[in-house]
Amino acid sequence: MKKRIIISLTWMILVTAGCSAQTNNDSVATTSVAPSSTAVVTASTIPTVGTAPTTVASAVTTTAGSVAKTSFTLTSPDMVAGGAMPIAFTCDGQSQTPSLSWTSGPAGTAGYALVMHHSPGPGDTHWYWVVYNIPSTTTKVAAGGSAAGTLGTNSVNSQLAYAPPCSKGPGLKTYTFTAYALSAAPSFTAGTKVSRDVLLAAISNITLASSSLDVTYDRS
Repeated sequence: MKKRIIISLTWMILVTAGCSAQTNNDSVATTSVAPSSTAVVTASTIPTVGTAPTTVASAVTTTAGSVAKTSFTLTSPDMVAGGAMPIAFTCDGQSQTPSLSWTSGPAGTAGYALVMHHSPGPGDTHWYWVVYNIPSTTTKVAAGGSAAGTLGTNSVNSQLAYAPPCSKGPGLKTYTFTAYALSAAPSFTAGTKVSRDVLLAAISNITLASSSLDVTYDRS
């Protein structure tokens, strides 16, 4: 009778120990790195009968999700967006060509074009400065200087020159300078007078980026 009790107790001890060991082998360890990392590694402990536990690691690769963007910006050392145009650039002053500068165009930029215009009303546009074939290495025009490129016409006198603002109407007027980064030189038939509209049509399919600067002038 005593032998049977001893055997039963021994069997119970062995079963309990086995369950405890199985519970320990079933544990799973997971390690993750900070969200800013590019990978998350998960490690799992897998029990194998008759051998030591084996660790298997799987890596999940993530991407930052950021997209590089290029910016093309037109500015002036003498004018600010929404500010007044210096009198030196108008017919009331020295009629100088305005000072402008722009950042390098996006990849593939072969050259630039510049336009200055004013829209007094819907469907009515006056242009004062058209320049194209500006080399890709040029990123500024000095006040009173000549832009490196080919001059188009202006709507004041149809000459191939800069026409300074000389509005005869009262009130504040807004003048817009626009720089265009082009993937190729615009093409025109021989003898074409390149106005603002003609230039814009020629560069419509080769413009990589553009940037505008609005300034004001009041003769009253």
